[in-house]
Amino acid sequence: MYSKQKHYNKIGFVDSGLGGLTVFKKVKKIMPNKEYIYFADSANVPYGSKTREQMLKISENIVRFFNEQQIDLLVVACNTLTSIALDYMKSIANFDIIGVIEYGVKSALKTTSNKKVGVIATKATVDNGLYKKLLEQKGIEVCQSACFDFVGFVEENCKDKEKILKKVEEYLKPIVDFGADTIILGCTHYPVLIEYLKQYTGDNITFVDPADLLSEDIYEICGNYQNICDTKYFVTKNPFDFKINGSKIIGQPIEKVTEME
Repeated sequence: MYSKQKHYNKIGFVDSGLGGLTVFKKVKKIMPNKEYIYFADSANVPYGSKTREQMLKISENIVRFFNEQQIDLLVVACNTLTSIALDYMKSIANFDIIGVIEYGVKSALKTTSNKKVGVIATKATVDNGLYKKLLEQKGIEVCQSACFDFVGFVEENCKDKEKILKKVEEYLKPIVDFGADTIILGCTHYPVLIEYLKQYTGDNITFVDPADLLSEDIYEICGNYQNICDTKYFVTKNPFDFKINGSKIIGQPIEKVTEME
């Protein structure tokens, strides 16, 4: 990806809401001695329903924010944003950027035995087709499923468990019938729903989370050089909900959240 052992000490994360915390949590666990900035664009959640033009405008605002924060590296902890706007963001940023999709592809290639892989993601990510394109280039058969409700379930703290299970069956049945032995969690919100997903598929399918390989790669690049241990959280809407529900995802209290205008 990049030359190894770069001194990235100030690292940003961005997502439409809570989902990117599943990525941030894994990176921070292996690299606690960094300065982190997490930006949740909750005023625009879900990204999966946005047009390409809307996403490019959103991405421009995100890069402007992180340019002002003077970060060293941005992790685009959102598959939709990665699939649509990653190259554009790189062209206007004053820092390095990585996305999640390449890590989902690499993980699936390592995991699948029968070369049949399912992808569950937002409609925008599925329609963009980047996962499908990259996997098919490696000789993998792909079945995608756009999971319209999953992001909402997570943002609402998984309140309606019966409805979640019903939707899991609806969205995963085509992939199970397809015969996939591996499913990529193609949205960073989806690891929060993993127990519901496994309840439907049983042990016959392996779920891969791009964040696992991504966090390992970032560690190889950055190492755990001593630095300021600090995390700042910014949102564009609903700071209280983010604080409560986000604390549950990362497993520790989020003390302060700054709402951006």
